[in-house]
Amino acid sequence: MPHLMVCNRPLSWTLILVLGYLFYLLLGALVFQLLEKQAEAKSRDQFQLEKLKFLQNYTCLDQQALEQFVQVIMEAWEKGVNPEGNSTNPSNWDFSNSFFFAGTVVTTIGYGNLAPSTMPGQVFCVFYALFGVPLNLAFLNQLGKGLSTHLINLEGWVHKPGRARVQSLICHSYIFIAFFKCDFQKSS
Repeated sequence: MPHLMVCNRPLSWTLILVLGYLFYLLLGALVFQLLEKQAEAKSRDQFQLEKLKFLQNYTCLDQQALEQFVQVIMEAWEKGVNPEGNSTNPSNWDFSNSFFFAGTVVTTIGYGNLAPSTMPGQVFCVFYALFGVPLNLAFLNQLGKGLSTHLINLEGWVHKPGRARVQSLICHSYIFIAFFKCDFQKSS
């Protein structure tokens, strides 16, 4: 594959693709965090206020009050707010969770435990996936080509004349490790 020249040095497309892919994931995480974290904090604060009002105003529950409180809990849950505990629960949209979500979007895994609740977040998610899924496919394709090339080179190196001793050493090492592991597991 031809190389891109930067400062009179070749730069491989694989490196550009890996860096672009990582940058895309980091950018997506940052945007998801910016779009969703504030809405989540607002929902969390609203839930905490409702919970305090409930605890202060209702010494004896009636059916209607209970139904209203359950409705508030369900709305908080749908927006990703955990109704247990207090408002110091960690955010679902901190950078690490946003990065995880961005990765599940472009890999089409869709783990399902986190989703944008704001309209801008949902719109961004659609366009992020629209460009991210093909980028992920290109990344995986390039990764597969690179692994294939390196495995073919490794196979060629191992099967050269005079390498039978290396093959034997590797094989015996694997057998030793496997038996040692089995013996160690039995004694534990």
